[in-house]
Amino acid sequence: MPCRGIRGATTASENNSEAILAATRELLEAIKTANNVQPEDIASVIFTVSPDLTAAFPARAAREMGWNHVPLLSAVELDSPEGLSRCIRILIHWNTDRPIFDVRHIYLKDAVRLRPDLNGEFVAPEPAPAPVEVQPRKNGAAHGSGLAVVAYQGEPGANSQEAIFQHFGAQTQTLACRSFDDIFTAVEESRATYGLLPVENSQAGSINQAFDLLLDHDLRVVGEVKFRVRHCLMALSGTKPEEIERVRSHPQALAQCDRYLRNHGWEPVPAYDTAGAARQLAAQPEPGTAVIASALAGQTYGLEVLEAGIEDSPDNTTRFFLLGREEPPPARRNKTSIVFATLHTPGALYNVLGELASRGINLTKIESRPRRNKPWHYVFYVDLEGHWQDTAVNRALMGLLTRTAFLKLLGSYPAAE
Repeated sequence: MPCRGIRGATTASENNSEAILAATRELLEAIKTANNVQPEDIASVIFTVSPDLTAAFPARAAREMGWNHVPLLSAVELDSPEGLSRCIRILIHWNTDRPIFDVRHIYLKDAVRLRPDLNGEFVAPEPAPAPVEVQPRKNGAAHGSGLAVVAYQGEPGANSQEAIFQHFGAQTQTLACRSFDDIFTAVEESRATYGLLPVENSQAGSINQAFDLLLDHDLRVVGEVKFRVRHCLMALSGTKPEEIERVRSHPQALAQCDRYLRNHGWEPVPAYDTAGAARQLAAQPEPGTAVIASALAGQTYGLEVLEAGIEDSPDNTTRFFLLGREEPPPARRNKTSIVFATLHTPGALYNVLGELASRGINLTKIESRPRRNKPWHYVFYVDLEGHWQDTAVNRALMGLLTRTAFLKLLGSYPAAE
Protein backbone atom coordinates (compact mmCIF):
# COMPACT_ATOMS: atom_id res chain seq x y z
CA MET A 1 0.00 0.00 0.00
CA PRO A 2 1.47 3.41 -0.94
CA CYS A 3 2.23 6.04 1.68
CA ARG A 4 0.71 9.47 1.02
CA GLY A 5 1.77 12.70 2.66
CA ILE A 6 -0.86 15.04 4.13
CA ARG A 7 0.43 18.53 4.82
CA GLY A 8 -1.16 21.21 6.93
CA ALA A 9 -0.54 24.24 9.08
CA THR A 10 -2.32 26.59 11.47
CA THR A 11 -1.44 29.32 13.95
CA ALA A 12 -1.94 29.60 17.70
CA SER A 13 -3.25 32.76 19.32
CA GLU A 14 -0.66 32.61 22.11
CA ASN A 15 2.35 30.59 23.26
CA ASN A 16 0.66 28.60 26.00
CA SER A 17 -0.58 25.04 26.33
CA GLU A 18 -4.28 25.88 25.99
CA ALA A 19 -3.89 27.87 22.76
CA ILE A 20 -1.45 25.43 21.12
CA LEU A 21 -3.48 22.35 22.06
CA ALA A 22 -6.71 23.93 20.77
CA ALA A 23 -5.14 24.99 17.46
CA THR A 24 -3.51 21.58 16.93
CA ARG A 25 -6.72 19.69 17.71
CA GLU A 26 -8.63 21.86 15.23
CA LEU A 27 -6.04 21.15 12.54
CA LEU A 28 -5.98 17.40 13.21
CA GLU A 29 -9.78 17.17 13.22
CA ALA A 30 -9.96 19.07 9.92
CA ILE A 31 -7.41 16.75 8.32
CA LYS A 32 -9.17 13.68 9.71
CA THR A 33 -12.59 14.81 8.46
CA ALA A 34 -11.42 15.95 5.04
CA ASN A 35 -9.55 12.72 4.29
CA ASN A 36 -11.46 10.21 6.43
CA VAL A 37 -8.17 9.28 8.12
CA GLN A 38 -8.14 6.49 10.69
CA PRO A 39 -5.32 6.51 13.29
CA GLU A 40 -4.47 2.87 12.59
CA ASP A 41 -3.61 3.81 8.97
CA ILE A 42 -1.07 6.49 9.98
CA ALA A 43 2.60 5.51 9.66
CA SER A 44 4.02 8.58 11.40
CA VAL A 45 3.41 12.27 12.12
CA ILE A 46 5.97 15.08 12.13
CA PHE A 47 5.14 18.36 13.91
CA THR A 48 7.23 21.50 13.60
CA VAL A 49 6.60 24.83 15.29
CA SER A 50 8.01 28.29 14.80
CA PRO A 51 10.64 29.33 17.40
CA ASP A 52 8.11 31.38 19.37
CA LEU A 53 6.05 28.26 20.28
CA THR A 54 6.68 25.33 22.62
CA ALA A 55 7.26 22.18 20.55
CA ALA A 56 5.89 19.65 23.07
CA PHE A 57 2.22 20.61 22.89
CA PRO A 58 1.20 19.55 19.32
CA ALA A 59 2.20 15.94 19.98
CA ARG A 60 0.27 16.02 23.25
CA ALA A 61 -2.84 17.12 21.34
CA ALA A 62 -2.54 14.09 19.08
CA ARG A 63 -2.22 11.76 22.07
CA GLU A 64 -5.26 13.33 23.73
CA MET A 65 -7.25 12.62 20.53
CA GLY A 66 -6.44 8.90 20.83
CA TRP A 67 -3.52 8.69 18.41
CA ASN A 68 -1.72 6.58 20.99
CA HIS A 69 0.04 4.11 18.70
CA VAL A 70 1.16 6.63 16.07
CA PRO A 71 4.90 7.50 16.04
CA LEU A 72 5.19 11.26 16.62
CA LEU A 73 8.12 13.61 16.11
CA SER A 74 8.24 17.26 17.19
CA ALA A 75 10.82 19.86 16.24
CA VAL A 76 11.43 23.60 16.28
CA GLU A 77 11.98 25.34 12.95
CA LEU A 78 15.00 27.51 12.25
CA ASP A 79 14.41 31.19 12.92
CA SER A 80 13.64 33.14 9.74
CA PRO A 81 12.89 36.86 9.43
CA GLU A 82 10.22 36.03 6.84
CA GLY A 83 8.73 33.13 8.83
CA LEU A 84 5.14 33.02 10.05
CA SER A 85 4.83 33.65 13.78
CA ARG A 86 3.14 31.16 16.16
CA CYS A 87 2.90 28.61 13.34
CA ILE A 88 2.25 24.88 13.75
CA ARG A 89 3.02 22.67 10.77
CA ILE A 90 2.24 18.99 10.29
CA LEU A 91 3.24 16.20 7.90
CA ILE A 92 1.24 12.97 8.18
CA HIS A 93 2.51 9.81 6.48
CA TRP A 94 -0.71 7.99 5.61
CA ASN A 95 -0.93 4.37 4.39
CA THR A 96 -3.73 4.49 1.84
CA ASP A 97 -4.72 3.46 -1.67
CA ARG A 98 -6.32 6.86 -2.24
CA PRO A 99 -4.89 8.59 -5.35
CA ILE A 100 -2.59 11.54 -4.78
CA PHE A 101 -5.03 14.09 -6.22
CA ASP A 102 -7.65 13.02 -3.66
CA VAL A 103 -5.49 13.90 -0.63
CA ARG A 104 -6.69 17.11 1.09
CA HIS A 105 -4.10 19.42 2.61
CA ILE A 106 -5.37 21.76 5.36
CA TYR A 107 -4.23 25.32 6.05
CA LEU A 108 -6.12 27.24 8.73
CA LYS A 109 -6.13 30.74 10.28
CA ASP A 110 -3.08 32.85 9.36
CA ALA A 111 -1.38 29.79 7.84
CA VAL A 112 -3.55 30.14 4.72
CA ARG A 113 -0.91 32.65 3.59
CA LEU A 114 1.49 29.71 3.19
CA ARG A 115 -0.75 28.25 0.50
CA PRO A 116 -2.73 31.07 -1.15
CA ASP A 117 -3.69 28.70 -3.96
CA LEU A 118 -5.88 26.75 -1.51
CA ASN A 119 -7.86 29.79 -0.35
CA GLY A 120 -8.20 28.29 3.11
CA GLU A 121 -10.07 25.23 1.84
CA PHE A 122 -8.97 21.60 1.64
CA VAL A 123 -8.69 20.91 -2.06
CA ALA A 124 -7.04 18.61 -4.55
CA PRO A 125 -4.24 19.96 -6.73
CA GLU A 126 -5.71 22.25 -9.37
CA PRO A 127 -5.83 20.88 -12.93
CA ALA A 128 -3.63 22.79 -15.33
CA PRO A 129 -5.53 24.94 -17.83
CA ALA A 130 -3.95 23.20 -20.82
CA PRO A 131 -4.38 19.53 -21.76
CA VAL A 132 -1.60 17.12 -20.97
CA GLU A 133 0.08 14.43 -22.97
CA VAL A 134 -1.36 11.02 -22.15
CA GLN A 135 1.01 8.07 -22.34
CA PRO A 136 0.39 4.34 -21.92
CA ARG A 137 0.42 3.30 -18.27
CA LYS A 138 2.27 0.33 -16.87
CA ASN A 139 -0.79 -0.99 -15.04
CA GLY A 140 -2.71 -1.44 -18.28
CA ALA A 141 -4.43 1.89 -18.77
CA ALA A 142 -5.58 3.00 -22.15
CA HIS A 143 -3.02 3.64 -24.82
CA GLY A 144 -2.83 7.06 -26.38
CA SER A 145 -0.59 9.93 -27.28
CA GLY A 146 -0.93 13.59 -27.98
CA LEU A 147 -3.11 16.10 -26.18
CA ALA A 148 -6.06 14.27 -24.66
CA VAL A 149 -9.50 15.50 -23.70
CA VAL A 150 -11.70 13.03 -21.83
CA ALA A 151 -15.50 13.37 -21.92
CA TYR A 152 -17.70 12.31 -19.00
CA GLN A 153 -21.34 12.61 -17.94
CA GLY A 154 -22.20 15.08 -15.21
CA GLU A 155 -21.26 18.46 -13.81
CA PRO A 156 -17.66 19.44 -12.96
CA GLY A 157 -16.81 17.72 -9.70
CA ALA A 158 -18.68 14.51 -10.57
CA ASN A 159 -17.29 11.12 -9.54
CA SER A 160 -16.63 10.42 -13.23
CA GLN A 161 -14.33 13.44 -13.41
CA GLU A 162 -12.48 12.21 -10.30
CA ALA A 163 -12.11 8.80 -11.97
CA ILE A 164 -10.51 10.51 -14.99
CA PHE A 165 -8.02 12.29 -12.74
CA GLN A 166 -7.26 9.00 -10.98
CA HIS A 167 -6.62 7.23 -14.29
CA PHE A 168 -4.80 9.88 -16.34
CA GLY A 169 -3.60 12.37 -13.72
CA ALA A 170 -4.95 15.51 -12.09
CA GLN A 171 -3.93 17.77 -14.99
CA THR A 172 -6.01 16.04 -17.64
CA GLN A 173 -8.45 18.25 -19.54
CA THR A 174 -12.03 17.04 -19.23
CA LEU A 175 -15.29 17.74 -21.08
CA ALA A 176 -18.55 17.65 -19.10
CA CYS A 177 -21.52 16.13 -20.96
CA ARG A 178 -25.21 16.26 -20.13
CA SER A 179 -25.96 12.61 -20.97
CA PHE A 180 -24.28 9.29 -21.71
CA ASP A 181 -25.21 9.69 -25.37
CA ASP A 182 -23.35 13.01 -25.45
CA ILE A 183 -20.16 11.20 -24.41
CA PHE A 184 -20.30 9.08 -27.56
CA THR A 185 -21.09 12.11 -29.72
CA ALA A 186 -18.18 14.11 -28.29
CA VAL A 187 -15.71 11.36 -29.21
CA GLU A 188 -17.28 10.70 -32.60
CA GLU A 189 -17.09 14.41 -33.46
CA SER A 190 -13.46 14.60 -32.21
CA ARG A 191 -14.33 17.11 -29.48
CA ALA A 192 -12.89 14.55 -27.06
CA THR A 193 -10.11 11.99 -27.44
CA TYR A 194 -11.73 9.52 -25.06
CA GLY A 195 -15.01 9.09 -23.24
CA LEU A 196 -15.40 7.61 -19.76
CA LEU A 197 -18.64 5.61 -19.51
CA PRO A 198 -19.82 4.03 -16.22
CA VAL A 199 -21.11 0.52 -16.89
CA GLU A 200 -21.65 -1.01 -13.44
CA ASN A 201 -21.45 -0.39 -9.73
CA SER A 202 -20.50 -3.01 -7.16
CA GLN A 203 -23.61 -2.16 -5.10
CA ALA A 204 -26.24 -1.02 -7.63
CA GLY A 205 -25.34 -3.37 -10.49
CA SER A 206 -25.22 -2.69 -14.23
CA ILE A 207 -26.15 0.60 -15.88
CA ASN A 208 -28.51 -0.56 -18.62
CA GLN A 209 -28.47 2.61 -20.70
CA ALA A 210 -24.71 2.40 -21.03
CA PHE A 211 -24.88 -1.13 -22.46
CA ASP A 212 -27.61 -0.14 -24.94
CA LEU A 213 -25.45 2.73 -26.20
CA LEU A 214 -22.47 0.42 -26.70
CA LEU A 215 -24.62 -1.51 -29.18
CA ASP A 216 -25.93 1.62 -30.91
CA HIS A 217 -22.50 3.22 -31.51
CA ASP A 218 -19.28 2.01 -33.09
CA LEU A 219 -16.71 3.35 -30.64
CA ARG A 220 -14.19 0.87 -29.25
CA VAL A 221 -13.68 -0.01 -25.61
CA VAL A 222 -10.00 0.87 -25.19
CA GLY A 223 -9.60 0.69 -21.41
CA GLU A 224 -11.14 -0.20 -18.08
CA VAL A 225 -11.20 1.99 -14.97
CA LYS A 226 -12.29 0.98 -11.47
CA PHE A 227 -13.01 3.87 -9.12
CA ARG A 228 -13.63 3.62 -5.37
CA VAL A 229 -16.60 5.91 -4.68
CA ARG A 230 -16.36 8.03 -1.53
CA HIS A 231 -19.51 10.03 -0.86
CA CYS A 232 -19.34 13.21 1.23
CA LEU A 233 -22.09 15.05 3.07
CA MET A 234 -21.69 18.75 2.33
CA ALA A 235 -23.59 21.96 2.87
CA LEU A 236 -23.18 25.71 2.91
CA SER A 237 -20.35 26.94 5.10
CA GLY A 238 -21.39 27.17 8.74
CA THR A 239 -24.23 24.64 8.48
CA LYS A 240 -24.50 22.33 11.50
CA PRO A 241 -25.71 18.71 11.20
CA GLU A 242 -28.64 19.38 13.54
CA GLU A 243 -29.91 22.03 11.12
CA ILE A 244 -30.21 19.57 8.20
CA GLU A 245 -33.70 18.41 7.20
CA ARG A 246 -33.20 17.06 3.66
CA VAL A 247 -30.34 15.74 1.53
CA ARG A 248 -30.23 15.99 -2.28
CA SER A 249 -28.23 13.80 -4.65
CA HIS A 250 -28.48 11.37 -7.55
CA PRO A 251 -30.83 8.45 -6.72
CA GLN A 252 -27.93 5.96 -6.81
CA ALA A 253 -25.90 8.04 -4.36
CA LEU A 254 -28.92 8.31 -2.06
CA ALA A 255 -29.40 4.54 -2.24
CA GLN A 256 -25.74 3.92 -1.48
CA CYS A 257 -26.03 6.10 1.65
CA ASP A 258 -29.52 4.92 2.64
CA ARG A 259 -28.62 3.57 6.08
CA TYR A 260 -26.66 6.72 6.93
CA LEU A 261 -29.60 8.95 5.94
CA ARG A 262 -32.16 6.86 7.86
CA ASN A 263 -30.00 6.89 10.98
CA HIS A 264 -30.06 10.68 10.92
CA GLY A 265 -33.74 10.96 9.98
CA TRP A 266 -33.02 13.12 6.91
CA GLU A 267 -35.34 13.20 3.89
CA PRO A 268 -33.65 11.99 0.66
CA VAL A 269 -34.45 14.23 -2.33
CA PRO A 270 -33.46 12.93 -5.81
CA ALA A 271 -31.43 15.12 -8.18
CA TYR A 272 -30.20 14.36 -11.69
CA ASP A 273 -26.51 14.44 -10.73
CA THR A 274 -24.39 14.46 -7.57
CA ALA A 275 -22.19 17.38 -8.61
CA GLY A 276 -25.25 19.12 -10.08
CA ALA A 277 -26.90 19.00 -6.66
CA ALA A 278 -23.80 20.62 -5.17
CA ARG A 279 -23.74 23.31 -7.85
CA GLN A 280 -27.44 24.08 -7.34
CA LEU A 281 -27.10 24.40 -3.57
CA ALA A 282 -24.14 26.76 -3.96
CA ALA A 283 -26.02 28.88 -6.52
CA GLN A 284 -29.36 28.82 -4.69
CA PRO A 285 -28.71 28.53 -0.93
CA GLU A 286 -31.48 26.70 0.87
CA PRO A 287 -31.49 26.45 4.68
CA GLY A 288 -31.84 22.93 6.07
CA THR A 289 -30.50 21.35 2.87
CA ALA A 290 -27.35 19.30 2.37
CA VAL A 291 -26.10 17.30 -0.61
CA ILE A 292 -24.18 14.10 -1.20
CA ALA A 293 -21.36 14.46 -3.71
CA SER A 294 -17.62 13.99 -4.09
CA ALA A 295 -15.05 16.01 -2.19
CA LEU A 296 -14.02 17.41 -5.58
CA ALA A 297 -17.55 18.80 -6.00
CA GLY A 298 -17.27 20.47 -2.61
CA GLN A 299 -14.04 22.11 -3.71
CA THR A 300 -15.48 23.13 -7.07
CA TYR A 301 -18.56 24.85 -5.66
CA GLY A 302 -17.25 26.09 -2.32
CA LEU A 303 -19.32 23.84 -0.06
CA GLU A 304 -18.18 22.62 3.35
CA VAL A 305 -17.66 18.87 3.78
CA LEU A 306 -19.42 17.89 7.00
CA GLU A 307 -18.51 14.20 6.83
CA ALA A 308 -16.59 12.09 4.34
CA GLY A 309 -16.98 8.40 3.54
CA ILE A 310 -20.68 8.18 4.39
CA GLU A 311 -21.49 5.36 1.94
CA ASP A 312 -23.04 2.30 3.58
CA SER A 313 -20.55 -0.14 2.04
CA PRO A 314 -16.77 0.28 2.12
CA ASP A 315 -16.57 -1.69 -1.16
CA ASN A 316 -18.52 0.82 -3.25
CA THR A 317 -16.71 0.74 -6.59
CA THR A 318 -17.81 1.88 -10.04
CA ARG A 319 -16.42 0.27 -13.18
CA PHE A 320 -15.99 2.40 -16.28
CA PHE A 321 -15.25 1.70 -19.93
CA LEU A 322 -12.86 4.08 -21.62
CA LEU A 323 -14.12 4.69 -25.16
CA GLY A 324 -12.02 5.68 -28.17
CA ARG A 325 -11.65 5.26 -31.90
CA GLU A 326 -8.35 3.37 -32.11
CA GLU A 327 -7.60 -0.04 -30.68
CA PRO A 328 -4.84 -0.19 -28.04
CA PRO A 329 -2.03 -2.75 -28.36
CA PRO A 330 -2.18 -5.88 -26.19
CA ALA A 331 -1.04 -5.41 -22.60
CA ARG A 332 0.17 -7.81 -19.92
CA ARG A 333 -3.41 -8.53 -18.79
CA ASN A 334 -6.30 -8.05 -21.21
CA LYS A 335 -10.04 -8.30 -21.36
CA THR A 336 -12.34 -8.57 -24.35
CA SER A 337 -15.96 -7.38 -24.43
CA ILE A 338 -18.49 -8.69 -26.95
CA VAL A 339 -22.25 -8.53 -27.51
CA PHE A 340 -24.24 -11.16 -29.37
CA ALA A 341 -27.73 -12.55 -29.96
CA THR A 342 -28.51 -16.24 -30.24
CA LEU A 343 -30.97 -18.11 -32.38
CA HIS A 344 -34.28 -18.65 -30.58
CA THR A 345 -33.77 -22.40 -30.27
CA PRO A 346 -33.15 -24.80 -27.37
CA GLY A 347 -29.53 -24.92 -26.24
CA ALA A 348 -28.47 -21.88 -28.30
CA LEU A 349 -26.86 -20.01 -25.38
CA TYR A 350 -25.37 -23.24 -24.05
CA ASN A 351 -23.64 -23.87 -27.37
CA VAL A 352 -22.28 -20.31 -27.52
CA LEU A 353 -20.83 -20.49 -24.02
CA GLY A 354 -19.42 -23.91 -24.87
CA GLU A 355 -17.22 -22.33 -27.55
CA LEU A 356 -15.58 -20.33 -24.75
CA ALA A 357 -15.55 -22.99 -22.05
CA SER A 358 -14.01 -25.65 -24.33
CA ARG A 359 -11.02 -23.37 -24.91
CA GLY A 360 -10.50 -22.57 -21.22
CA ILE A 361 -11.59 -18.93 -21.55
CA ASN A 362 -12.82 -17.40 -18.31
CA LEU A 363 -15.87 -15.11 -18.33
CA THR A 364 -15.82 -12.18 -15.90
CA LYS A 365 -19.33 -10.90 -16.68
CA ILE A 366 -22.45 -11.85 -18.60
CA GLU A 367 -25.45 -9.53 -18.89
CA SER A 368 -28.68 -9.92 -20.86
CA ARG A 369 -30.69 -7.01 -22.29
CA PRO A 370 -33.94 -6.99 -24.29
CA ARG A 371 -33.46 -6.94 -28.06
CA ARG A 372 -35.38 -3.78 -28.92
CA ASN A 373 -36.37 -4.79 -32.47
CA LYS A 374 -37.61 -8.24 -31.38
CA PRO A 375 -39.83 -8.47 -28.29
CA TRP A 376 -38.88 -11.27 -25.86
CA HIS A 377 -35.59 -11.83 -27.60
CA TYR A 378 -32.35 -10.87 -25.86
CA VAL A 379 -28.79 -9.81 -26.51
CA PHE A 380 -25.94 -10.86 -24.25
CA TYR A 381 -22.99 -8.75 -23.18
CA VAL A 382 -19.96 -10.80 -22.16
CA ASP A 383 -16.57 -9.81 -20.74
CA LEU A 384 -13.87 -12.44 -20.98
CA GLU A 385 -10.22 -12.70 -20.09
CA GLY A 386 -7.76 -12.40 -22.96
CA HIS A 387 -7.24 -10.42 -26.16
CA TRP A 388 -8.97 -11.14 -29.47
CA GLN A 389 -5.53 -11.74 -31.01
CA ASP A 390 -4.83 -14.55 -28.53
CA THR A 391 -5.12 -17.89 -30.33
CA ALA A 392 -7.78 -19.34 -28.01
CA VAL A 393 -9.91 -16.19 -28.00
CA ASN A 394 -9.61 -15.72 -31.76
CA ARG A 395 -10.73 -19.28 -32.46
CA ALA A 396 -13.60 -18.95 -30.01
CA LEU A 397 -14.82 -15.79 -31.74
CA MET A 398 -14.66 -17.57 -35.10
CA GLY A 399 -16.76 -20.33 -33.60
CA LEU A 400 -19.28 -17.82 -32.24
CA LEU A 401 -19.85 -16.46 -35.74
CA THR A 402 -21.45 -19.78 -36.69
CA ARG A 403 -23.56 -20.05 -33.51
CA THR A 404 -24.98 -16.52 -33.10
CA ALA A 405 -27.57 -14.43 -34.90
CA PHE A 406 -25.09 -11.55 -34.74
CA LEU A 407 -21.82 -10.85 -32.96
CA LYS A 408 -20.13 -7.50 -32.25
CA LEU A 409 -16.65 -7.08 -30.81
CA LEU A 410 -16.79 -4.06 -28.48
CA GLY A 411 -13.05 -4.10 -27.87
CA SER A 412 -10.00 -5.79 -26.41
CA TYR A 413 -8.28 -3.63 -23.84
CA PRO A 414 -5.89 -3.65 -20.85
CA ALA A 415 -7.64 -4.91 -17.72
CA ALA A 416 -7.71 -2.66 -14.66
CA GLU A 417 -5.49 -3.78 -11.80
